[in-house]
Amino acid sequence: MTEDITQRINQAISNQEAQAERIANSGRIILLSIITFLALVNIKSVSFEANVMNFSVLALGYTYGLIVYLRMRRFGYHPSMKYFTSCLDIFMVFMLLVLYTRIEISSVALKHYVFIIVYPLIGLTAFRYDRKLTWTTGGLAVVFYLALVYYLYLINAIELTWGGYDRELFSREVTYIGQATKLILLIGFIALIGYLAQYSRRLIIKLVSDESMIRQEHEQIKYELEVASNVQKQFVPHLFPEIPGLSVHGVVEQGKSVGGDYCDFIQLAKDRLLVVVADVSGNGIQAALIMAEVRASIHLLTEMKIGLEQLGKSINTLLFESTDKKAFVTFFAAEINTSEQVVSYVNAGHPQPIIFSRNEISLLKKGTIPLGIREQLPHFSMQMENFPVGSCLIAYTDGLLEQFNSQEEQYGENRLYRFVQSNAHLDVRTFSQQLLESVKNFSKAAAFDDDVGLGIVKYS
Repeated sequence: MTEDITQRINQAISNQEAQAERIANSGRIILLSIITFLALVNIKSVSFEANVMNFSVLALGYTYGLIVYLRMRRFGYHPSMKYFTSCLDIFMVFMLLVLYTRIEISSVALKHYVFIIVYPLIGLTAFRYDRKLTWTTGGLAVVFYLALVYYLYLINAIELTWGGYDRELFSREVTYIGQATKLILLIGFIALIGYLAQYSRRLIIKLVSDESMIRQEHEQIKYELEVASNVQKQFVPHLFPEIPGLSVHGVVEQGKSVGGDYCDFIQLAKDRLLVVVADVSGNGIQAALIMAEVRASIHLLTEMKIGLEQLGKSINTLLFESTDKKAFVTFFAAEINTSEQVVSYVNAGHPQPIIFSRNEISLLKKGTIPLGIREQLPHFSMQMENFPVGSCLIAYTDGLLEQFNSQEEQYGENRLYRFVQSNAHLDVRTFSQQLLESVKNFSKAAAFDDDVGLGIVKYS
């Protein structure tokens, strides 16, 4: 992971450097164009020798810029280019200043406006995110300037004095204070640009690191959701028990974030069916694994022929001892006995299932808190309701009711009740399909916001 982030950072910096090199070359051409314009404006006010110097260096600069452009276009960018081009820019400025020493007043080389060009050239190094480049380029400018002063002093072209700015500006003399001020300003500017280059480098490293971490987290989440989805698909029932008089259908429809919705049907005897609908809090691989643990425990415990109360208490103990207290499970389990035409059930924090019988809706309301929150379940006991021929049991997870439309309205219980009353005559598979379709049409979304678990049992 660290190597991948380092590689991304280096690639991002290299891309930025290449872009900066192209910008710098464009800036170089623009700067040359401005100087060319000034040279043309002042062509009559300077000597022939000065014009030759100016336009010779300008021609060299244009040629140099063209070479850089063609080199990058054909061969691309190489990290060493930034040192070569930046140092060459500085060299060309001082070459022009050295040429100025050949005209009548050599001290003009230390007072000419061309020296100002050094500042934007050093400033461009900040866009390479390399403090060493700024120090190298700036240091070269300082060395060249000191060398120019020393050269002029050796050939007696200037006289260094302790006078003030008036003597520096209006005579051939060159003052210590004037030259020291220029060097201090130049060194201070180099330090500032070096800081900006280093700051920019740290900033881009942080941005690339954050982007890489976000991408890796996204990939990890995507992987976990795929694992959770596969786990969930394996545990959705595809074959249903065949008990005389009972039609059974169950489905778990995955939402945008895969959760831990669970629906199952287990035949206990030739006339008894266990229906389980549960929902693990949260989503992702953790919820899917908890759901897998709950399913395995239910199948194991039902083989031991324990009652519904003991089943709920055993699952609660398992979850309380083995999971984070933030993880809990809403749980509904019902045993349908066709011989006695009754349904026995327990409910732990689950949405109230519906029994539709004789054109009336009744709710299985009694229950307790979800499983896994407390060591003991308060007021947890098995309840019993009649389940005569013609009855239909509809158990679901909260994702069914909590789908929103564009007006931020929930599908809600009332719409569900109206759907049940209008469509209870349908066979269980068609009923399930049309109910899910009704919810999708209501939300007008391609996928559910949350998983939807649905278990339907019809006695006919």
